[in-house]
Amino acid sequence: MARAAIPPTRSNYLRTQRRLERARHGYDMLERKRQILVLELMHKVEAARAAQEVVREAMAQAYAALEEAALSAGIERLVRESCGIAADHKLQTSVHSVMGVAVPEISFKCAGHALRFALTAGAGGADEVLGRFHDALEPIVRLAEVENAVLRLAREIKRTQRRVNALEKTFIPDYEDTLRFIGECLDEREREELVIIKKIKRRRESARYAAEGRNG
Repeated sequence: MARAAIPPTRSNYLRTQRRLERARHGYDMLERKRQILVLELMHKVEAARAAQEVVREAMAQAYAALEEAALSAGIERLVRESCGIAADHKLQTSVHSVMGVAVPEISFKCAGHALRFALTAGAGGADEVLGRFHDALEPIVRLAEVENAVLRLAREIKRTQRRVNALEKTFIPDYEDTLRFIGECLDEREREELVIIKKIKRRRESARYAAEGRNG
């Protein structure tokens, strides 16, 4: 807001004062929102770290089983037998709001995993491999959920911080500076008017005394 573009009038002073009050109120609201989002983000980051560890362990076990089965039966046989496997897993997504941020929730329904390979015809350890990868699905879904929440919260915190900074560094100081400028102008104008009133009063008194002297 350009200070010079605003005439120093009483109405502009009151208007700027209201804008300053709204800006300060907005700053307080946004700062509280930012703090709540930061706390929520910290919680989600911890949850993401825990979920990463669970996924890392589950995938390590799955790949260890895969390596053992590949050494036992050969990778080509494992690939050939896995081509006929189909699973009806279901994912449903929803959101809940955290200070206006749509945070995702994922509902995962696992199809279950029975033995798929015959003990004699199947590749050795194939069912173990399938089971291990199957067990990793739920942790992977939870990890995807919390990592997506972390990204959304971090993005909103960054956007909120920009708005907080704009109010704190630009709008509020500008309004305060404008109020100070208009207030100084109004005070100066009031002093000038008071001086003029005193001069007029003295002149009237002088004129009255002069009139009384002539009449006396």
